[in-house]
Amino acid sequence: MIRLGALLVAIIAACVSARGEDLIVALSTRDVAITSNYTGAEITVFGLIERDARAVARPGGYDIVAHVRGPVGEVVVQRKGRFGPIWLTENRSRYLSVPLFFSVLSSRPIKEITDETLRARLKLGLEYYLPPIPPGKEEAEEHDFRAALLRLRARDDALSVNEKGIDFIRPNLFSAHVRLPAKAPPGLYVVNLTLLAGGVELKSAQAGFVVRKAGFDAFVSSSARYEPMWYGFFAVLIAISLGYLANLVFRRD
Repeated sequence: MIRLGALLVAIIAACVSARGEDLIVALSTRDVAITSNYTGAEITVFGLIERDARAVARPGGYDIVAHVRGPVGEVVVQRKGRFGPIWLTENRSRYLSVPLFFSVLSSRPIKEITDETLRARLKLGLEYYLPPIPPGKEEAEEHDFRAALLRLRARDDALSVNEKGIDFIRPNLFSAHVRLPAKAPPGLYVVNLTLLAGGVELKSAQAGFVVRKAGFDAFVSSSARYEPMWYGFFAVLIAISLGYLANLVFRRD
């Protein structure tokens, strides 16, 4: 019994000490301020792969897949139809809890990194941006709406895929650039990174940053949300004052 206990302790100690790879992630900033002259931002992600001395060597090197998710919200896609001389909404599809910003970055094409089973389990890739089509919906029509949603989000730079977006500076050191558009919604953005080698998941890590309104824009937004009565009062007062000043300036005697 004593020998068996000692053997178990040795095995556990070996497993703990040989912890394989560890993934350390850092961001260039964790706070992005939206001001009146905001035109977008770029967040740099730095990553370090720490390898235990007893870990098995990876002859094929490492791969990284990163997902950047912004705050979730509701998105409505409408399809217009022509009724005589005018165009009206013919049908619509509503998507709840959809990331308002979503970006996929990888060190090389994801289909070359891993197989379909692991991609589905880890939800790696743009095809997992939206949940599966629920039963009861017309699949052909829903596919059209989803294609339109992806096209519109990509047009607004709120949806992107970059299969060369992660650069390995050294075999265990990498960086990536997350570009936020001018219309990036405020809220929490989460960066999920997955470390793979030989098509096998080794480690995952997560980091986050916040996009927030600052300055006068933040004051106006906060007033409109939390003090709507005073916001409306001052908005009317400012409009009347500007109209009165314009009348004085352009008045003809």
